[in-house]
Amino acid sequence: MGWKSERIGSLMENGLSKACADYFKNTPGLRRSLEKIKEKYESLGHLGGSIQLFHLKEDEKEALSGYFQKDYYKKSAQISVMSFAKVLNNTRFEGVDFIDVLECYFGEKLQSKKELHLQYEEAKKSYFDKVLKPFEGTLANKWLKDALENKDNAYRIISQKYDENPSLLEKYLQYACEGLNQLPLDDTKIRLALYASRITKDPHTFDRNKICGKLLLYAIAYKFNCTYPENAEEQSELLYKSGLLIDELSNFTMCSGISAWKTEEIHKGWEGFMQSGEPLQISLLNLSNIEEVKCRDKKVYVFENPTVFSEVLYQTRKISPSTICTYGQLRLASLVLLDKIVQDDVKVYYSGDFDPEGIMIADKLKQRYGESLILWRYGIEEYNEIQSKVKLTEQRLKKLDNIKSPELQVIANEIKKRRYGAYQELLLEYYISDILEGI
Repeated sequence: MGWKSERIGSLMENGLSKACADYFKNTPGLRRSLEKIKEKYESLGHLGGSIQLFHLKEDEKEALSGYFQKDYYKKSAQISVMSFAKVLNNTRFEGVDFIDVLECYFGEKLQSKKELHLQYEEAKKSYFDKVLKPFEGTLANKWLKDALENKDNAYRIISQKYDENPSLLEKYLQYACEGLNQLPLDDTKIRLALYASRITKDPHTFDRNKICGKLLLYAIAYKFNCTYPENAEEQSELLYKSGLLIDELSNFTMCSGISAWKTEEIHKGWEGFMQSGEPLQISLLNLSNIEEVKCRDKKVYVFENPTVFSEVLYQTRKISPSTICTYGQLRLASLVLLDKIVQDDVKVYYSGDFDPEGIMIADKLKQRYGESLILWRYGIEEYNEIQSKVKLTEQRLKKLDNIKSPELQVIANEIKKRRYGAYQELLLEYYISDILEGI
């Protein structure tokens, strides 16, 4: 009997809430007030505070005046939430639960922003615990857990994709984690497309413009404790460092007078070009099979400009010095070749253009190779002699603000002051003379 009484009481209470909600639905002039009260509840987590109503419409003025039994025929109104709820105690809805009424009115359960946030965070934690579990005890687990806990590395992109499509993100993270854990462990190189195919059955999964490709790069950056590579060359370099080849044929450099060894045997192809004094175009794929390189007299001369490189080769053909041409930019192939060269205590003489882009290349090389790299014919005296009449734009000059090498900061400041570049073709005679004299 007692249970039946409680059940009947519950039904009556629910019926009262629905009847009250129906009353409000039939009073359009109170809708904005109820919407504001709902917003206030979601903000505070309880009934309280006040709501502001600006630019009251005629039906709102009439409804509020009738509801509160006082004059609301004005432009705006400030209403206490509790006073709005207490009005019901003087009506046939006395004793009704106002929160139940609001839930019946809006057809949804009222939750505070704090409650929603807690639910969101709990669901998110459960989701990532599930993603992490298969990779326990691996580098991938450590990477992902660290990114989530410290909110760095790939956290931004992971969080964004979680909100957009968590089921798709789960697949992406699975691929990225498997990709990180299965990176080549020795000097063996594998093409990125083949690697992606082995792990995901799709050769394009780890393309750098795709989410999986970006996640893998973030994971590899974590492995090598470096920042995410921003441009294509830096990305290719990081992938190469981890044993993955990309664009290995079109990524090349040009050299002359350099010999190479593979499995302790001299490379006959390189040797043939060296003996003939002809320049050799080397791709990243060629370099991946080379263990050691050697330069004449433990010196190598590096030029940015292919025209200068070609003329130097012709003018110094009798001694055939070791030379490299970077083609106006630092392709990964040039860096890989130089990395192998400096391992043999070779002195690298570098010269390039006196413009923002040339100075930036020189600065990157100086930061990478330190004392092994000598900035050659890169001083104020040379700049004075060959300054051009081509004025540099403000946008290009701004690049010089990021130069780190003290030696290059001097010339960078001079270029910013004068606003003109200078180009290495006019130093050709000096280069040839220096090389013939052994610097």
